[in-house]
Amino acid sequence: MARAAWGGERPEGANLNDILSGQAVDPGRLAEVYDLEHDEITEDLAFFREMAARHAGAILDLGCGSGRLFPAFFAGGASRVVGIDGSPALLARAEARIAADPALQVAAAEARLELAVGDIRSVQRPDRFAMVVVAGVISHLDGPEDALRALSAAGRHMEPDAVVVIDTIGPGGLPPHDLPLSVDWEREIGARRFVRRSQLTRRETPEGLRVAYSTLTDVAQADGTISRLPASFRLWYPSAVALSALAAEAGLEVESVFGSHDLDPLDGASERCIVVARRAASVLGER
Repeated sequence: MARAAWGGERPEGANLNDILSGQAVDPGRLAEVYDLEHDEITEDLAFFREMAARHAGAILDLGCGSGRLFPAFFAGGASRVVGIDGSPALLARAEARIAADPALQVAAAEARLELAVGDIRSVQRPDRFAMVVVAGVISHLDGPEDALRALSAAGRHMEPDAVVVIDTIGPGGLPPHDLPLSVDWEREIGARRFVRRSQLTRRETPEGLRVAYSTLTDVAQADGTISRLPASFRLWYPSAVALSALAAEAGLEVESVFGSHDLDPLDGASERCIVVARRAASVLGER
């Protein structure tokens, strides 16, 4: 089970869906740890590169985080990419990623790559896109109502023949039981050593699996000093059936459901749940 794929919570009263807000430590330091674990995820890059090639045009990445998928989009031929996220700390990491990548630098200089702080549940833009990506975002939301708002926002920004790709954890990737505090991973970056521990408790609900997830990341410096970064998240994982129903309520028609980035069928052992949908014909007819 890949804990690195799990996201964050929506803090009480927050206007933006910032997965790192409401924590007791600097969100910038948490964003660095987020990148440290998520940048090692590569199994989805070929999938998103191919999806960008199949749906030529502009891409809207809702909940783009630090922009990990941007190179794959452009490698697939995207004409333009807009990344929206509620976390200024993660978007700062995205800016650093762009500055370190010559191809992304060129795209940004040519106004083909744009970052914006925004709430993915209520984003309003005048432009439309050939593909909208909602990857690793659903679990960050607070439940069906928030998910419906986010999927409705995705639909509003789709061209008539566009697709939305919803990528979340599948049934085989979910924790089968509570997990005690234990070490997830250890990394050495330059002179610093990172050790991440986590624990979780799970709760089955009619709308999906609810998970209370806490982490402790110790960062040891070269001089021997150690700083600790605690974080707590509330996560939500709907079933594929529930997710498809929410898509339909948002005016989207499910085209395909996959259980992996290799396009395997979804089953109980699938570690991913990937839903590809289009605007419903009835909704297109209203325009």
